[in-house]
Amino acid sequence: MTLIAIFAVSGLAILTLLVTKSLERKRKRPFFILAAISRSDIHIRGLYHKAVHFYSEGKEKISFFFKKQIPIHSKNFLNKLLSFLREKRAQYIDNMRNSKLLKKSDGISEFFKNMSDVEKGNGEINDVYEDTRPNDRLVGQGSQDDKKELE
Repeated sequence: MTLIAIFAVSGLAILTLLVTKSLERKRKRPFFILAAISRSDIHIRGLYHKAVHFYSEGKEKISFFFKKQIPIHSKNFLNKLLSFLREKRAQYIDNMRNSKLLKKSDGISEFFKNMSDVEKGNGEINDVYEDTRPNDRLVGQGSQDDKKELE
């Protein structure tokens, strides 16, 4: 139904334009409908050219932005970030070297000295760990080792 209505309206519009054009030729004076159509055609052409111009400029600017500006700004940002991180790393390393804990006699450095002595065999380990096997309570400590050696 809708298609029939559209077809009928478009047919009437074409018929009206043909009749108006023939009357305009006979009178040699433009009709309002045809003058409005020609003016609107000029305005629409101008809008079309503006839209094409805007599209081409926008496309060119966006292309320039993605191909040139983003790589430059990303490199700049990356370089600034790396220099900032280097500065912070150097600052924290200096703070760690000048730390009060490392300067104390019982601080971390003393702990590592003691650990190296223990690893070399020069130091002592004062913690005694008992061998707690489940059968030690029933049979007695060390009796399981004797059985393994005999077998």
